[in-house]
Amino acid sequence: MNKLKKIFQEDIFNIFNLLDIFLVRVKTKCFYKLFFGSIGKKSVIYKPTLIANPKNIFIGDFVTIRNGARIEVVRTNGNFSPRISIGNNVNIEQNVHIVCGSNISIGDNVSITGGVAIVDIVHPYENVDDESKIGSRLQCEGNYVDIAENVFIGYGSIIMPNVKIGKNSIIGAHSVVNVNVPAFSVVAGNPAKIIKTYCFKDKEWKKTS
Repeated sequence: MNKLKKIFQEDIFNIFNLLDIFLVRVKTKCFYKLFFGSIGKKSVIYKPTLIANPKNIFIGDFVTIRNGARIEVVRTNGNFSPRISIGNNVNIEQNVHIVCGSNISIGDNVSITGGVAIVDIVHPYENVDDESKIGSRLQCEGNYVDIAENVFIGYGSIIMPNVKIGKNSIIGAHSVVNVNVPAFSVVAGNPAKIIKTYCFKDKEWKKTS
């Protein structure tokens, strides 16, 4: 009897999970798709904290954006159109914060784990005579973040402006990436440094000296 009860409870749980996914897909297709630059097939957006200027956000196929995501396109110049491009089969997990004032590109098959921040905006602080709030000073145009295909970004990492991350690279948890990352590399730390690279000759990952 207890076994039957357990099976029944699991079935009910799975049914509600499937129903939730179905409703999220309907909302993405029938609501979000009206406002975004584009949303590809079978992509889903759960419950974001904030989406700003979605017309400047372009999402590929089979993309999942989890709860608590904050994805912002910041417009500082009426003649300039910032852009966030997200490729196919990308997963953006809970509480990810993406802020774009110029150009953020995320390639296919990228995994962005929880609590990650990706920003291409700089807050100039050098002018000490400027009494305006530093957080309100924005330098955007010409900046970028370019994340190539099949990159994995570990929990709580920060990707800073004007950084390129090469394909098949791993960003360790809580890393701060402020320089370019070559393809087929593992980086970690604050600031992030290369700790492993893939050797095609020996067909193995090797620690850097």
